[in-house]
Amino acid sequence: MAYEPDMTIFFDSVTMAVIVSFRGVTVYLPGPYADRKAAVLTGEAHCYRLGWRD
Repeated sequence: MAYEPDMTIFFDSVTMAVIVSFRGVTVYLPGPYADRKAAVLTGEAHCYRLGWRD
């Protein structure tokens, strides 16, 4: 998938949470998520709800 410029999805393996930066807004999605893949999919879904289109 092609991310927008400055779109970042970061999985924190210690807290099992994801941090998403999208269009200048950063949000913390606490989880816990089972693994990095699940966290990234959740982060991408969050961006999709905000208008991101691959």
